[in-house]
Amino acid sequence: MEGYGLVLAGGGGKGAYQLGAWKALKEMNVRFDAIIGVSIGSINGALIAADEYDKAVDMWKNVSIDKGIKINSELPDPENLLSKKNWGTLFREFVKNGGLDASPAMDFVSQYIDEDKVRKSMIDFGVIAVQLSQPGNKYELFLEDIPKGELVNYLMASANVPFANNIGPEGEKYLDGGAYDNIPVMSLKKRGYNRLIVVDISNIKGIAHNLNILNSQITYIRPYDMEELGATFDFDSAAVERRIQLGYYDTKKAFSQLLGRIYYFLPSTFRSMVIRYGADTVMQLEELAYTLGVDLMEIYTAEGFILATKEALLRYSQELAAKAEKNSTEEKTDETDAKEWDFSIFKAKLKERQEAKENEPSFIRSTLRKRFSSKNPLEDYPEAVALLDNYII
Repeated sequence: MEGYGLVLAGGGGKGAYQLGAWKALKEMNVRFDAIIGVSIGSINGALIAADEYDKAVDMWKNVSIDKGIKINSELPDPENLLSKKNWGTLFREFVKNGGLDASPAMDFVSQYIDEDKVRKSMIDFGVIAVQLSQPGNKYELFLEDIPKGELVNYLMASANVPFANNIGPEGEKYLDGGAYDNIPVMSLKKRGYNRLIVVDISNIKGIAHNLNILNSQITYIRPYDMEELGATFDFDSAAVERRIQLGYYDTKKAFSQLLGRIYYFLPSTFRSMVIRYGADTVMQLEELAYTLGVDLMEIYTAEGFILATKEALLRYSQELAAKAEKNSTEEKTDETDAKEWDFSIFKAKLKERQEAKENEPSFIRSTLRKRFSSKNPLEDYPEAVALLDNYII
């Protein structure tokens, strides 16, 4: 059976998602004829080509900021490199050293990449990298373009962020390949691969990104909302574990072993829900659950999902009622204060509140809009709310 071409996007710490995808693909015995990666996707891709899953797990369990960047000063937020708390420290390091020393990243990745295994795998492996020292050179570098013994250097060149130095092939300067094409589907299509799997972990596409799906079979694996993957430079162990699990679930969903628009259900469970409640109601129920923050990291039964959503709606309703009561109490206090001190101030406050009420019909809607940046879920998802109202706990 023909294997797939695998396209792995870049996205820093979000790359743990691709490890979860790989785990699911291994369980489904999916085979690869070609792999191309960008930035962290190139490093993951080399591990996949060498079939080093256990090494990949170990790498992601041990990854941390200090293993990627050498910083002489202590970071206020050591788990998230680009946190605002770190900007002052990073700026001082950058000015002092002409960039951030990324040599630890090279040393760390070298522990896990077996170049001989990658070359002997017979997988057509490539990376995307932007060469700055000689503009105009090719951006797609496959194994035949990479000198033997230099694979790790070119993996790191593909992952070279603008403020880093001491990384990549000696005497050359590279920029993260995502700046050129973060989802290089066309790089594999040009080499004759049309049966592709794309594992996307970023909304970045790159200045030269081009997608021509003519005569192609492409399976996309990506989260429902990229925000679920967190910050690019967040390497916290809990964030890594969550991304791995999401990648696993989303890959199973991409191959119909799990179903659901946002959440995850066994196929038999999801189909029975659609038959019983209707497709529109189930879709509304998922959207309402997501709006209310129902836990995403679970494979749900029908009853478990409905109960979780109903409980979340009850909690928010109680919270909103409490806030409404507090707001009402504050209004009465303001009214009393105004009567005691200055009736003109009271009139001004009344006018201000009246104008606000005309623009915003209810306190609950106002609170929900502020909290969820949307309308009141009770109005947005009437069929789902009706189902929850009639469902007995």
